Amino acid sequence: MKNKIILFLLAVIVILPGCSKNAAVRIKEWAQFQDQFFKISFNYPKDWVVVTGSTKVVISSSAEAAEKFFDHDSRKADGVQVIIASERSDSLQDYVKYVRDFKDTKESEGYKVTEMEDVKINGIDAKKISYSGVIDEKTKIKAIYAATLKDSTMYYVQYTAFNDLFEPYKPVFDSVLASLILPQKIVIPKGVDPAIPLTQVEKYSDNYIQLEYPANFGPIELSKKGDMISGVRFSGNKDGMRNDCSIDIDIRPAKKLSIEKVVEQNSKFFNPKSQGETKVGSDRALYLNYVPQKVKNIDSRVYFIVKNDKIYRIILNYYAPMKKDFLPAFEKFIASIRLK
Repeated sequence: MKNKIILFLLAVIVILPGCSKNAAVRIKEWAQFQDQFFKISFNYPKDWVVVTGSTKVVISSSAEAAEKFFDHDSRKADGVQVIIASERSDSLQDYVKYVRDFKDTKESEGYKVTEMEDVKINGIDAKKISYSGVIDEKTKIKAIYAATLKDSTMYYVQYTAFNDLFEPYKPVFDSVLASLILPQKIVIPKGVDPAIPLTQVEKYSDNYIQLEYPANFGPIELSKKGDMISGVRFSGNKDGMRNDCSIDIDIRPAKKLSIEKVVEQNSKFFNPKSQGETKVGSDRALYLNYVPQKVKNIDSRVYFIVKNDKIYRIILNYYAPMKKDFLPAFEKFIASIRLK
């Protein structure tokens, strides 16, 4: 149901023409925000300016708009901004009081503030207010502020617009809020080896791939070597994890080679003991099972996919004595991959 709501909101924004100052803006393309440190995700207009911190992300409709939100210089172009941030709340402060305190602060600053309303953030009960005011004789501001509490952390979402842009851009904010996924608390059951991949997953997306990975693993960008276009490694990110169990994905130019030719040229580097064919998403893939040299008790598999004149190479390494724990989880990882 949530996915249907998101698709509807995106469709509304794309279809409606900008025929009046209150008509929804036309968004050409959307992207998905993800960050390995501030573990939230949401959809946003791809050409917007994104600034990230460890517990905060700010997306602005333009660089000049971002500057105007900083210095309130009326000579700069109007725009809109969405902020998503978190604050640790060890005191378990009630999110209702948190929003009420924010409301009181805005009222003391001279803003006109609405009463609190119920809303949902990632399916969790939250409270929101709207406020508006005058910055100077040429600049008015209108905003929405919402907050909730999850896993002892306060999360807030703020949408702000200058002058007449609040209504035209509000569907963008609605889409951001509808698609927002807050961090999941990672819980390793008592007595379970922390090295084993969890069934709980998180999402990853970049310019080339999207996938789901075990929540106790995490992405690390690989250093580019030779003609590598992009590369990322997924490995354990918690205490007690094995550093010999990982999944690497790298992308290189195919130079018009067929997938068969790519496998033929690469086989000498892997010394395969068996091979096969499968699909990764909707794309044909060939794979080789092999045992890495000079490494004990490790089994490996490498997948090759050729798409859009690029070679996608996916390498799995796992501790052989724990094959039943690692291989099914890694194969689930592979099954989730979609190439862009």
